[in-house]
Amino acid sequence: MKPITIRAVALTCICLLTTVPAFAAEQPAASSSLSGLYRKALKLEEAREFARAETIYHDLLQCCDGKQSWRLRRDAQQGLLRIGDMKGRFCWSKEQLREQLAKTYRGFQPSESAEWDRRGWLLSWKVDGKKLYYNTNVTNLQFFDTALMARNESAAKGFQKFAQIFLDESAKLDRLRAAGGAPQHYVDPVRFIFSTKLVVKQADLPPGRLVRAWFPYPLLTPATQNIRTVSVQPAGALKSCPDVEAQVGIAYLEAPRPEKDDLVIEMKTAFDAFHTDFQIAPDAIPPYDTQSELYRRFTRSEQQMALTKPLRELARSVVGRESNPCRKARLLYDWVCDNVKYNYVWCWRDATFTYGCASEEVRQRRIGDCVIQSVFYAALCRSVGIPARVHNGPIFPPGMKNDHVWAEVYFPHYGWMPVDVTYSEVASMVPGLTDTERRTLRDFFFGRMDRWRLFTQRSDLAQELVPLKRSARRRTTMFVTPELECDGQDVPKRAYTWSCEPAANNNCP
Repeated sequence: MKPITIRAVALTCICLLTTVPAFAAEQPAASSSLSGLYRKALKLEEAREFARAETIYHDLLQCCDGKQSWRLRRDAQQGLLRIGDMKGRFCWSKEQLREQLAKTYRGFQPSESAEWDRRGWLLSWKVDGKKLYYNTNVTNLQFFDTALMARNESAAKGFQKFAQIFLDESAKLDRLRAAGGAPQHYVDPVRFIFSTKLVVKQADLPPGRLVRAWFPYPLLTPATQNIRTVSVQPAGALKSCPDVEAQVGIAYLEAPRPEKDDLVIEMKTAFDAFHTDFQIAPDAIPPYDTQSELYRRFTRSEQQMALTKPLRELARSVVGRESNPCRKARLLYDWVCDNVKYNYVWCWRDATFTYGCASEEVRQRRIGDCVIQSVFYAALCRSVGIPARVHNGPIFPPGMKNDHVWAEVYFPHYGWMPVDVTYSEVASMVPGLTDTERRTLRDFFFGRMDRWRLFTQRSDLAQELVPLKRSARRRTTMFVTPELECDGQDVPKRAYTWSCEPAANNNCP
């Protein structure tokens, strides 16, 4: 049987879309044909037949106009971006991988890579019929074995600094706790200025008249208070006042496309950030109101937190006969930290959220980045009756800037308590730490949280922007960097910078 081609179908669909009135009976048939082709492309993409999937996505772009079928056009663009990301990462032969391993790990021997491959530490895919290795295997290896991290000397030094930041933070919270009276969950606020700047060269702007931009904006939480916009440039660009109690923190802006100059958009936002320090007495937690909206919402099964039979069985095997929600949450936390290895998997994260299930992927692979590790932990908690959710946003510990996802679990009387399985698990791999230091870090990320982070998306990942973006998004899972389009076309080339620094006048009320 010959490979399926959609050229003839594409031409037919174009004719239908451009010549048949919108109210005609043929229009739904054309749309249905296009949707079927898109679903076929998704299946090919999932099977890693990328060349065939790309052909269909490109043909769909020719079929879909900018009005009736703009959503499908956007989805096809998104498919091409996903495939581009995955092809850019799964691109090494075994020889290329070994060459890079020899450059990274002191004393590397080729026989070691065969053993790592046997253990499943080296990820590979069969892409378009050819076995290719993930080029981030070189970095990911260090998270499987502390001794391997020690052999990657430059990385080990960086992670030792990382661990020390949170050891110092834990000691500081201990001092604040000792000096305080009654237990306080949120302490010692500092006022920060969140500065964001986007620059697009004139030559990189698509033709058009109007530029639309979606900037991440802090969300209101018990640990993030007194949020306010300080300045916006160009003046008058802010069209939608950010709702700090929404599910996604979005500042929506519009600006005329500059005729000669580069496009520059800047925002500054102030907020007060608190350290988080939960002091929970497990036996004092009252029973859940299982009929409440909160309980039903955050214990239900969802596409990315699927409470499957194998997942429920795993969670029950971990918690055993324990019935206290706090102790169950801690047992699950320790199990995830001990059994799910951190790996950079961002290149296929958007694919997982499009046609997969994050919690099942982690359950089966036992690896994941902060996104799917946190989703997996939340799913385990939900499966044993503990309300759980995930959040994301920029983080800015001293000397660091990154994006991050972490979880929260809910206990009556106490509220939502933070849990960061990823930082705990990564910190435990750092060479040179004492057993006491490893235990301190493990305890810290269950109920304590640094103030160097802010929420830009909560409760669910992969949420739509408001108002909708009509072109493909740079990142669909997390909203932590601006999205931009000019007259309905995505603007892929841009320079984005951000910082979060203490305000000059840092006296919080």
